Amino acid sequence: MKNLITTSKTIAVLSFAIGTILFALQLYFSNSYKLIYPGIIFIFVAVIINTIALLGLLFGLIENKNRSALLQAIGLVLTNIPIAFLYFYILIETL
Repeated sequence: MKNLITTSKTIAVLSFAIGTILFALQLYFSNSYKLIYPGIIFIFVAVIINTIALLGLLFGLIENKNRSALLQAIGLVLTNIPIAFLYFYILIETL
């Protein structure tokens, strides 16, 4: 179970970091649309991978007694959702 928690946290942090880098690059190169398609592909891949991690954590929550660590990991994974919406909103407003 500890591996699942560690892996899920790592996936969430990497998704945030890569998404933030793509977001910052798009803001910096605002006249170029070359990063739009890689960004969209990244979003689809990140959603799939984070959903799998979230489902694993939720199933682990059912059968495990270490609920606080699982809930923290779930919170970290779910934190990426409003951040992604904020990034998307900012990009739409700047285009």
